[in-house]
Amino acid sequence: MKKYLYIYNYSPHEKELCQMEFRQIFHEEMQSKYYFTNQDFPYQRSVFIKGKLDIMCVSHQFEEIVKDITCKNLCYYNFKVIYLKNEITHVNYQESLERCKAIALPIDGSVNMQNPQTVFAITKINNQWIFGIYHDEMTWGLRYHKPYSYSHSLNVRDARTLVNIAVGSHEQMSIVDPCCGIGTVVLEALSMGFNIRGYDINRDVSYQARLNLEHFGYDPFLIERKDIHCLKQYFDVVIMDIPYGVYSPFTYEQQVSLLKATTVITHRLVLVTHICMNDELKKLGYQIVDQCEIVKGQFKRYITLCEREKE
Repeated sequence: MKKYLYIYNYSPHEKELCQMEFRQIFHEEMQSKYYFTNQDFPYQRSVFIKGKLDIMCVSHQFEEIVKDITCKNLCYYNFKVIYLKNEITHVNYQESLERCKAIALPIDGSVNMQNPQTVFAITKINNQWIFGIYHDEMTWGLRYHKPYSYSHSLNVRDARTLVNIAVGSHEQMSIVDPCCGIGTVVLEALSMGFNIRGYDINRDVSYQARLNLEHFGYDPFLIERKDIHCLKQYFDVVIMDIPYGVYSPFTYEQQVSLLKATTVITHRLVLVTHICMNDELKKLGYQIVDQCEIVKGQFKRYITLCEREKE
């Protein structure tokens, strides 16, 4: 069975959010920034995964790695070999160069250090040498700059992570963002190939959100101007960054009204709030599945995943 190494990286204020995403994708607690698994996860979905190694050989002895590569009769054109540094086991620079040369020697084909088609990587974690094909291509950063945006909107990293928390490893879910604003969550979900729709009650904002979708080549009419209370379609999961009155008054009672409206259209909710609303969620029949806080400066957000029984 094939095995993979996922290499994680996150800033201190994102640690809880990263761990929450990890639990929903891999269904266990995160123990390290280096995760070995048989699960072939599309690593580009996560902003926290720095790279993915398709493992080809593992051994306590480096010589066994070289021997195994030789026996495989590998032939690749335009390849290069790199050493993956890690925080667990230190290998000095000179040794890493020598290891890479020893790995490259038995591979037939041609080396291309500037524009390789295949990147092989060798690393040592604890007492094991690990060799495989390395992937680190990232495309999600392309949507950092949208034609329309607001300072209080969710950023791309948070929006993408919310989608991963909502979906986990169940890629066929239908998703809705009923307070989508300028459409960041919708854009990120679409870029990952998910089935999502967005709605916003504000005419100007929903129009700008459609222009954002169109700018990146997506169907603009996946976002409509509509009040959440008017939605009738049922979705597998709702993602909602609840409005909290940054530029216009929005009362706590109105926030609760939005929560209540979600019970008509889903049984699973990923909620973003600036205050803890667990009591209100429980009153509506939701059970808290997972939760974390994002604290940046003086600003705090609660990310809550909750579910209720289907009616």
